[in-house]
Amino acid sequence: MAIREEIKWTQKDGKNLKIRNKKLKEAFLNILDQIETFNKDPKKYLVYLFFSLRELSKTNEALFKRTAVQKTGNAENLNINIILSMLAKYFQIKKSSRLPVIAIYSIYEVLFDKFDRYKNKKLIPLQVHTSSDKHGFGDIEIYTKDGKLFEIVEIKHNIPIDEYLIFDVIKKISEIEVDRYYILTTFQNSFKNATEEKKISDIILKIKKERGIDIIANGILTTLKYYLRFIDNYDDFLKCYTANLIKDAKVSTEIKDFHIEEWNKIKDNY
Repeated sequence: MAIREEIKWTQKDGKNLKIRNKKLKEAFLNILDQIETFNKDPKKYLVYLFFSLRELSKTNEALFKRTAVQKTGNAENLNINIILSMLAKYFQIKKSSRLPVIAIYSIYEVLFDKFDRYKNKKLIPLQVHTSSDKHGFGDIEIYTKDGKLFEIVEIKHNIPIDEYLIFDVIKKISEIEVDRYYILTTFQNSFKNATEEKKISDIILKIKKERGIDIIANGILTTLKYYLRFIDNYDDFLKCYTANLIKDAKVSTEIKDFHIEEWNKIKDNY
C-alpha cells in the first residue's frame, strides 16, 4: 500500500497515485509489476538503475564543468542592459520560477559586504522549495548576528502584485519582527494597473507608520537594475549566478539540465 494513501501499487490502481511525473510513475509501476507478477529478479533492475544513475551523474558533471567556464572575451563589453536582457530572456523559458530567485540571491551575495546595512548580518543559504522540511518566511532571508529576522525577500513569477499579496505579507509578519520585506515579481510592470499600484502604496505607507516595517513591492528586473549599479565588474555577477545555478541543480529538482543548457546558450551569445 502507498504511504499516506490507501492505493495499491499495481498498474491498474497505481494510476491514481499522486506522483506528478507520469512517466516516472508508469516506469515504477511497470518494474514492480514485472517483479511481483512475473517473478523477475529485482537485483537486475537495481543494478541497471545504479548503472543509469552513474552514467547520468557523469553527464551532469560534464555539463556543469562546461557551464562553469566563464567566457571572458566580451566581459569588457558587458553592461547593465545586456545582463537584464539576458535574464529577461532566461526567465521566459518553461519551469523557470526558480531562476529569478537565484538571480536575486546572487546579487545579494555579490553586494552583501559592500553595504553598511548588512554589517554583522547573515545571508541564509537558499532552501529547496520542494523539500518536505522547508521552513521560513520568504525565498531569501537575512538575520542579525543574534539570530533575529532582519530582511525577507519573497519572489513571484509572472504574477502581478495586488493588494491580496500585500495582505498575505502583513499576515506573515503579524507575529514576527522584521525590518524590511521585499515582494518582487517578474510580471511585466509589476502591478495589474496604476489603480492597484496606488492602492498598494497606500497600504504600505500605513504599515510603515503603524509598525515601522518597510514593505517594498517592485519588479525583479527593476530591482536588479538598481543593485547592478553598485557592481564594479558585471562579470562577477554572471559568475556568481552561474555558480548558484549549478549548485542548485545538484541539490534540488527545480533546476533541470535544460535550464543549464539554455543558460549556456544565452551566455555564449552575449
